[in-house]
Amino acid sequence: MDLKIREAIENDYIDISNFVREVHKLHVKNRPDIYLEVDNPLLKDRFEDLLNSDNTKLFVVEDIYNNELISYSIIQIIHQRNINLLIPSKFIYIDDFCVKSNHQKTGVGKFLFNHIVDYAKSKNISSIHLTVSEFNKKAIKFYETLGMSTRNRKMELSL
Repeated sequence: MDLKIREAIENDYIDISNFVREVHKLHVKNRPDIYLEVDNPLLKDRFEDLLNSDNTKLFVVEDIYNNELISYSIIQIIHQRNINLLIPSKFIYIDDFCVKSNHQKTGVGKFLFNHIVDYAKSKNISSIHLTVSEFNKKAIKFYETLGMSTRNRKMELSL
């Protein structure tokens, strides 16, 4: 496979929208108490806002041989609020990260994640954060193999 990572462009909307739909279906299936079933979880206006944001990047992995997008990630650069209890920092928050199911376990995800790490280092970012649902054991294992660890835990009590 001949892979290339690049920033997303407007013409990528349909492919990325399909990725977002795939991820959203997984969440709806596992947490129907939280997620609504919607036809299009990524509206075109929101996609364009993300493309034009100064602190957001959309990276895609393109299989050049097949002219196909096989992975994407949305990241945000966040400046920690100036709170006198916390060390000032700048970090990347991975908002979305998805590899097409038929390309998982082929190294594509690691390839994209390493690109995000290199990008973070080039911007003097101190760390990378993300949120992963407890039901998504495959994703948790994937992130742990890349060196990520649990920083804190968000808990709930359903009433």
